[in-house]
Amino acid sequence: MRVSYLLTCLYVIAAYAWAETTDTTRGIPPPRVRRAWSQYSRNEKETYISAVALAMQKGLHHRFMEIHMEPSSEREAHDCLFFYWHRAFLLAYENMLRSLSPQYAGVTLPYWDYATIGANFIAGSCTNMLTCGTLLKDFGGSLPLGSAGIKTFTVNGEIIESDNCVKSNLTSSFCQSTSAFMSNKCIGCMPRNDWSQVAVPPDVNVLSVYNNILGTVAPTLAGVTSGVQYGTHNMVHAVLNAIMGTFASPADPVFYAHHAMVDALHTIYYSCVVARKPPINKGADARTWTSCRNFNGRTILPTDTITMKGGNAGAQPTSVWLPTHPLNPYFAGIPKLYTGYTDTTQLGAHSYSYNFTGTMLDKMNKQCTKFHPSLASFLYEPNEEAASADVTTEISWLQDATRLASKFYTDPKDVNLQVQMMLCVYYNECLGGVFDYSEKFKTSFRVSVKPPCKSIIDDLARGDVVIGVQGWESLLLKRYPCNNPSVLF
Repeated sequence: MRVSYLLTCLYVIAAYAWAETTDTTRGIPPPRVRRAWSQYSRNEKETYISAVALAMQKGLHHRFMEIHMEPSSEREAHDCLFFYWHRAFLLAYENMLRSLSPQYAGVTLPYWDYATIGANFIAGSCTNMLTCGTLLKDFGGSLPLGSAGIKTFTVNGEIIESDNCVKSNLTSSFCQSTSAFMSNKCIGCMPRNDWSQVAVPPDVNVLSVYNNILGTVAPTLAGVTSGVQYGTHNMVHAVLNAIMGTFASPADPVFYAHHAMVDALHTIYYSCVVARKPPINKGADARTWTSCRNFNGRTILPTDTITMKGGNAGAQPTSVWLPTHPLNPYFAGIPKLYTGYTDTTQLGAHSYSYNFTGTMLDKMNKQCTKFHPSLASFLYEPNEEAASADVTTEISWLQDATRLASKFYTDPKDVNLQVQMMLCVYYNECLGGVFDYSEKFKTSFRVSVKPPCKSIIDDLARGDVVIGVQGWESLLLKRYPCNNPSVLF
């Protein structure tokens, strides 16, 4: 225990040295560029995986998890300032990885391009979350439920149930708390469910993603936060489940790729909605600010410091903004206020951007201001080399469906909603169903809002809404099969 404590102290000292060198001796480094995991080379993947594994070995990785679990911090993380809180959190984690060794100095967080996974799934090229993309497999994959049944672990005071516990190059050094790390009692594996048994949800489909940030939500921070947090974000946590279905989710490295994608979606929103006319006062513009209450019931103001505390469960938490916190070196150079995180390209030495090349987000990011539903111009053109056969098929269907819906509706938001309803019905009737979050997940994440597609299916069933586009079923079936059609097909 004394040796572990000494190593931790020495490493914190080294981290301070890194922070000072980064800010002064080297000057402002070039902006970081985050890329899709699917675009990483083999060497780049190995470098990132080894960096995260080393962070676990050094006793740094689990400390970020402890921040995300601390009640007052978690409350702000999952309310109206969801994007900004997690942006600061991810940036500090990225700083930490870059500090570990010169070979990791250029590391950036990869984002999980799950819009492409959605295209692969509806095309029938794959059948589950594990096989529809490379990221989950590269991150150690998952295992089936063992013969002994559900496994139970205590992770920083929280009970986690999982099908199994995965040991891999990325996960075998995981430690479940600071006290476990100090006493050398780490579990050395990652609690995960069997992802080969989980279907890809409609919420990660590119149309759902688009509607969550630009299509059917209000062009405000509150609108995009509601769209992404309660749609795409929550559903990914819910279907992966196990530790990813709890606020201990930063334990799993998948969390950072997932949230880098979430962060990337906000940058598209910012580029399309805010950047053309930057706010004079970021704290008074609905595009960049919204209000909610903190853990103590007080309205969060633009002048408030972000609540971010950490420590072993049961101990007095310490703010990361204080020099005494072991993770302070990685937070010390980044903004303390929420309004400092509206634009990722204006973070000084910590500025960064996203490269969407090779993903289904590329045209969405580039052509948002020229978007026309009838052209589906936010996607790849079907003849682009970067588009796979599955992506091309989805684009073709989206274009056809959008053109057809445009004959019956004129408002772009109405057109998008009609096509979204078509997609949800197809999932429900032909791809295994559309489901609500489990009661356990609702409790864990304090969720009271249904997934978007579930709400649509329920509204259709009650007769509260209709798909008012004649012939949409036959148009869809020209592109996609339906193995178990109901009377609707």
